[in-house]
Amino acid sequence: MTDETGPILLPNLGAEEGDEWRAFCCQPRVRLSARLFGHLFSATTRFVFPASPGSGKTSRWPCEQAWPDALGPRPKGPVFDWLESGSPPHPIAWLATPGLDRWAGETFGHRLAGPPPGCVARLHDKAFAIRTARRLDLDPTGLAPLPRILSPEELLCPEALVRRLDATLRDWPDWTERRYTLKPRRGTSGRGRVAGRDTTDTPGIRGAFPRLAARGGAIFEPWLPRRNDLSVSLRIPPPAEIGMQPVLLGSLEILVTPGGVFRGHLGEVDSRGRVFSGHPADEALRADAAAVAGVARERGFHGPCGIDAFSYLEGERERMRPLVEFNARATMGLVTIGLVRRALPLVREQLDLGPGGRAGFVFAITGTADDASSPTDHPLGKAIETSGREALVLDLSPPGRPSPPRPLLVFFRDGGRPPAALVESLRC
Repeated sequence: MTDETGPILLPNLGAEEGDEWRAFCCQPRVRLSARLFGHLFSATTRFVFPASPGSGKTSRWPCEQAWPDALGPRPKGPVFDWLESGSPPHPIAWLATPGLDRWAGETFGHRLAGPPPGCVARLHDKAFAIRTARRLDLDPTGLAPLPRILSPEELLCPEALVRRLDATLRDWPDWTERRYTLKPRRGTSGRGRVAGRDTTDTPGIRGAFPRLAARGGAIFEPWLPRRNDLSVSLRIPPPAEIGMQPVLLGSLEILVTPGGVFRGHLGEVDSRGRVFSGHPADEALRADAAAVAGVARERGFHGPCGIDAFSYLEGERERMRPLVEFNARATMGLVTIGLVRRALPLVREQLDLGPGGRAGFVFAITGTADDASSPTDHPLGKAIETSGREALVLDLSPPGRPSPPRPLLVFFRDGGRPPAALVESLRC
């Protein structure tokens, strides 16, 4: 029996899209990601969904049902103590929104855990990231002045806006090649963005203006040839924890397809459970993220958050953009770090991970073509075998359901990156 007094998770992944997140919950990858999120919490935690907008009915199931056999017995407590607080704890959402906050209050008698949804919305806006990067002088000199924040009102005056944006394009430096992207200020996984070159006076761009206006505005900026996508996960303490600074949970390299679809993470973990991206600029990236978290705390935010970054080419020179988005919510980076911490006892034992050492790892959500009966028969397992590297392969699929999409967490003894061919295949 599930403890009905245990924590309640409201995994509204995709809530940046409004109530459309309910449709995303029908997608296998989204359901899988929600289950993985549940592995970070205590054994008594249960998922609860509104059955439909305005309905008093709910869909409920215990998180422990999805616990993977590969991780051994399920721990009783959360992977981080701060994930659950209060007695009884307030419902925990993936992203705090006004509608879900009201529904939680009406249904459970408690509003959502964390900061008010209005604060979340202000910081989850990509405009906050751009303004903060300028305030902290984070962006490279050549890029810093180029991104432009567009209001909904500007987007609803297309003739004037096209003239202004085309004039802006003409002033951009040659290394941008006048290639641009126009993306919603509130969105996720690249959904809703459009791109072009030389001019914004095209039917596709003009047609996007009303949609972007309805999403709260847009960001107009150069399209940059990315080299590495990176993220930093943090926890910002609540106001009651006076004097406490933001806690850095870990940094990761993100595996994404060319279209921006999340595939997984790369990283390194030491015997204490500290997680690093392994990128040469990792220490600077973590320091910049801590500074951004300090600004977010000034604005009233607390709880888990994530900062997206990437390296790109400015002509022939590689540059780092350390703040692309501030995710004022739980993130897949937090999920990956939590899963790595859950697996750490196995890694210490089976790969002899001790003080001073690091184990490299890859977490990947595989696609529908990866229909193997066991991790070793899986394309990921075959790539590891071919590389000759000693590895611990953990299939995190729910018990009895090894069908795609499948989450695999793989650790390597010597701390190095996974095989290059494997990494490239995951990005496809």
